[in-house]
Amino acid sequence: MQFVIYRFCFSAGVHFGAGSLWDGMNTLPADTLFSALCHEAAACGGGEEVEQLAAAVRADVLRLSDLFPFIGEEFYLPRPLCPVSREQEGDSAVKKNFKKLAYIPASQWSVYLRGKLDPVRAAEQFQGLGSFTMRTMAASRAPEKLDSGDMLPYQVGIYQFRPGNGLYLIAGFAEDGVQQQFEKLLHGLSFSGIGGKRSAGLGRFSVEQASVPEEMLRRMHDPKGTCMALSVCMAEPDELDDVLKGAQYLLLKRSGFVASPDYAPELRRKRDFYSFRAGSCFIRRFSGNLFDVGGGGAHPVYRYAAALWMEI
Repeated sequence: MQFVIYRFCFSAGVHFGAGSLWDGMNTLPADTLFSALCHEAAACGGGEEVEQLAAAVRADVLRLSDLFPFIGEEFYLPRPLCPVSREQEGDSAVKKNFKKLAYIPASQWSVYLRGKLDPVRAAEQFQGLGSFTMRTMAASRAPEKLDSGDMLPYQVGIYQFRPGNGLYLIAGFAEDGVQQQFEKLLHGLSFSGIGGKRSAGLGRFSVEQASVPEEMLRRMHDPKGTCMALSVCMAEPDELDDVLKGAQYLLLKRSGFVASPDYAPELRRKRDFYSFRAGSCFIRRFSGNLFDVGGGGAHPVYRYAAALWMEI
């Protein structure tokens, strides 16, 4: 499988939901990106193009990571949930700083695994990624408000990346045609944007390709031993008992509404789904899959939960 990095450079802020309008995240799970790609595929080629995208995942010829931060030329990876022995094991201040680290510089990955990373310096550098702001917007669905012109204000949490920073995606392709279809959809998605409040101009981006750093690439090709998930993922139900042996993981509850206007006459919720969070570590790897989280509508509603692995 060939791995490519796509850097997302946002022209404005982003709103990646974390349960409320005034809150948000500065990263994006792979399943949210895949849903956006399906929406773009449906707009471009209808259900047939969506099924082509889904078939590529099922056939293990397309894999996506979550969207992780980059600062300048430095790519960041999620901190693995498996413990790492540290040089200053008894220092409580060092322990606290290590626990606060959500992302590790890829260039310092081996240093981190040996327990020699300076957590204070790493945290200070990561603060340069960007900042959260609050933006007041106004809208109203009440007929009397619309008639009078009065609008009800509300606040939206927005993350603004500093110039030269943004998010990146690792995509794996086993067929050239799959990469071409993916890049076509990603190009279209860059104009419509990802995340919430796209009608207000949020979430639009340009895309730059980059090479995967050598150490990351080495750890992703034919990974062995304990491995870290680079995407939200989930094993098949009959695999779970074996997969969870010796695993160290966190679960994310994934939910939301079906965005497709063709699915049903009324707005419907997706079925709740639990995924392993990126950074979860497993001794026994699994492929993962797409799962249908719809509920009797006109077409399937796919939740991306295929695994992309990196050796620890």
